[in-house]
Amino acid sequence: MGKIAVIEEIMGEREVKQYFETWLETIIRSRIPITAIFLKAVTSLHGSDEQEHHVQDHVTFFLQSKIRKTDLLFQLSDGNHWGIFFLQNSAVEAKAFLNRIFSILKEEQSHPIELKASITEIRNNDVTFEALINKNKQRLADHEQSSWTIEEIADYRMQPIEIVKVSIIEHNEIFRQVLEITLNQLDLPHFTFDITTYEDGYSFLEMDHYKTGQLHLILVNDILPRKNGFEILHNLRKMPNAKKFIIYMMSERNYEGAMLNAYEGGVDEYIIKPFNLRLLEAKIKRTFARFWL
Repeated sequence: MGKIAVIEEIMGEREVKQYFETWLETIIRSRIPITAIFLKAVTSLHGSDEQEHHVQDHVTFFLQSKIRKTDLLFQLSDGNHWGIFFLQNSAVEAKAFLNRIFSILKEEQSHPIELKASITEIRNNDVTFEALINKNKQRLADHEQSSWTIEEIADYRMQPIEIVKVSIIEHNEIFRQVLEITLNQLDLPHFTFDITTYEDGYSFLEMDHYKTGQLHLILVNDILPRKNGFEILHNLRKMPNAKKFIIYMMSERNYEGAMLNAYEGGVDEYIIKPFNLRLLEAKIKRTFARFWL
């Protein structure tokens, strides 16, 4: 009865396709990959239909018992292929999972079943569900791929370039230009900057440039002619899209009280002027490295 219940619950291709299309829409925004595992049974039991179903049931039951609650297991329509979607995991975790279950199955004596697998890590939305299945089935059909092997398909691992808004809010015209040139020349993998400059906080807040859910880096001086840096900080951190702002505050005030006020107000970095531009570049590179898994 237990096995029958599991078989009834496992999803098919049509059901999973709807989930997959929804996940693709979130990959770009979240920058978190999903990884698909596809498995094929390789066994000597090619006799009656009953024997074939016995193999399929055993593999399904086994996989159902090993996946996590966050994983999605499904069976392809031919009955001899299975798929597992690992949400928010890379190919590294998927390969570790496969090595673990392969080790368990190799030690089983009651069921002479062998598997081979393929892994596809997905970081962009340039793939359809049908293409994903066909590519992995073709790879698993390769006769040179023996039992217990793991192939990787890397066609969809390239993360698209993301445009990041950048606002430089600095009253000193020369320094403002220097910052703009520095950021325009900064080489960041997977990101490109769309830079706008402002001479005071009022000009920045009057624009709608920051009223989106797009990732937004802000370099703001704490002292400005109109609407200082702390007023800007307060306005941004109370907005619904506050998590999209990366705020660097620049200041000549090199004492603990000013720093505490800035960090408690929500700045991500507090940079004391004058500073080396290479230090700023290093901080920005470190910040954006965290968005790439």
